[in-house]
Amino acid sequence: MEYTRRKFLQTSLGALAGAAAGGLWSVPGWAAGGTKLELTAQESRIDLGRGPAFNAFSFNGQTPGPVIRVREGQELQVILRNRLQRPTTIHWHGQPVPNAMDGVPGVTQAAVPPGGSFTYRFRAHPAGTYFYHSHFGYQLDQGLYGALIVEPARPVGGWDREEVLLLADWVLADGGGMAPVPRRSPMGGMMGGGMMGRGRMGGRGGRGGWSGAPGEPLTEPYYQGYAVNGRLYPHGEPIKVKKGDKVRLRLINASSATTYDLSLAGHRLTVLALDGQDITPKTFDVVRLAMGERVDVEFTADNPGAWLLQAYDTGLGESGLATAVLYQGYEDRPPNRPGFRPGLSLATYWDLAAARPVAHPAGPPQRWYQQVLSGGMHSPYWSINGRMYPDSERLGAAPGEKVRLSYFNRSMIPHPMHLHGHFFRIVNFALPPERWLVKDTAVVEPMRRLDVEFVADNPGLWFHHCHNLYHMEAGMANLVTYAGATPPKET
Repeated sequence: MEYTRRKFLQTSLGALAGAAAGGLWSVPGWAAGGTKLELTAQESRIDLGRGPAFNAFSFNGQTPGPVIRVREGQELQVILRNRLQRPTTIHWHGQPVPNAMDGVPGVTQAAVPPGGSFTYRFRAHPAGTYFYHSHFGYQLDQGLYGALIVEPARPVGGWDREEVLLLADWVLADGGGMAPVPRRSPMGGMMGGGMMGRGRMGGRGGRGGWSGAPGEPLTEPYYQGYAVNGRLYPHGEPIKVKKGDKVRLRLINASSATTYDLSLAGHRLTVLALDGQDITPKTFDVVRLAMGERVDVEFTADNPGAWLLQAYDTGLGESGLATAVLYQGYEDRPPNRPGFRPGLSLATYWDLAAARPVAHPAGPPQRWYQQVLSGGMHSPYWSINGRMYPDSERLGAAPGEKVRLSYFNRSMIPHPMHLHGHFFRIVNFALPPERWLVKDTAVVEPMRRLDVEFVADNPGLWFHHCHNLYHMEAGMANLVTYAGATPPKET
């Protein structure tokens, strides 16, 4: 897809230009049988490098939480300890874990109460780039997330450096996204949600905001900063390279309501994987990540200098999202920004294919569900087929069935739809089914249709929702249900 001026003006991602990599650390504890660790959810003083520190939530005193690395097939055991004054959980985004380990309060487990604990235990598979986050209320927008990397069972080399870059939008005030700050009007289109399709981005806090009736869901805040690994540009750690290095970047969008178009000045990016699943490598100028998506890319350090990996910027300057890539000998130079202009290539689902044939059941789906996405027009509520969670319809499935979801987006902004416990394939009739993209989160563009298929191979009750946090909390969710599955009893 050509990156045109019209796309510049339509995409929501941009408006970003600053946030550097730093503050992430890997959890120790590698063992032949797996990894065991503790994560403590707590309130902490957060310093993103610019502006005053403020109170938000953290895992182990930091946000993002620690990078968890585990070998494919090994057991990951995580003890969650809740030191918050409200309940919490952990969801293992993209991992098809057993249903009781999925971390959705009231669906797969009772929320962990203040002072309580819960042990998550599952075999990590398949290999790839994932992340973990709270699935309770608006806690994702208050700092409760971190990277989860599942290494291949057989190590794969070929890179001189690997960097994990976790992207997040921030309200720089006590409470993070829950702070009493100006919020977007629920108008849809240009005023709606932090997504592709919004012409201008948040961050200009000072504007008036929408104020709904008591008890109504929150709308998206005007974000004041966009961070990479918990730091705002230029206060994070740069990526330091030498000429000739081959560099792999694991990009994770943990934002609550922001999509990013990323470009690396002086270089092109080769896409290696989407949502942790390998694709046939292909090179582009611009890579897009919606909320909940992960994209693995690589580049060869063949153009010495100081450069920015930056999201398209509509004028936010230091409030935007970026991180520096500095060659040896250029550490003191001001980095060059990428030149977003018409004619650049933008990676889309339709340009990419699975790296290897993936078995896909032949024949038509046994179940086929239409999913009409709507809302946002003068209302804070968002719906699927006109109904809002928890009163939305349930999507029944039986083990072994092939299920198709046909999305139609009747709103004016895109929705990144995420299915728990399963991978799905994006229906693309230009390719044989065994080469369809395998993902767990897919963006449905405004006034467009998108079909996905999955095999019902993981029994339980599974959450299915828009990964714009404010749309999910405002009703855009439902459940995939296997016969006999029941929600947990509250304790």
